[in-house]
Amino acid sequence: MSEDLAFRIQLGIILPKMKDTIAGDLSAIVAELVDILQAGTREGEELSIEPIKEIIMKDLEIFLDDFILPAIEAKLKPPEEEAAEEPEEEAAEEAEEEAEE
Repeated sequence: MSEDLAFRIQLGIILPKMKDTIAGDLSAIVAELVDILQAGTREGEELSIEPIKEIIMKDLEIFLDDFILPAIEAKLKPPEEEAAEEPEEEAAEEAEEEAEE
């Protein structure tokens, strides 16, 4: 897939769907994180957006890796065990047919 096409898909399909479906919930999660970090910040100490962004990005990556991508990967690539079982089952069926003859 060309880089330009991937970028168009990202901007035209993925980002609008994410905005429609998860923006509100994700905003609430980030707001809760900010509240927690502010509560632990000393008076006069500034809280910057970079550590907040870093925490959220790491959590998003873990979330994708643990909950979203395994299902997608399973869809793209069936487990090897099932694929290996099919030839064994066929061989067993053929052996049974030959034994019956």
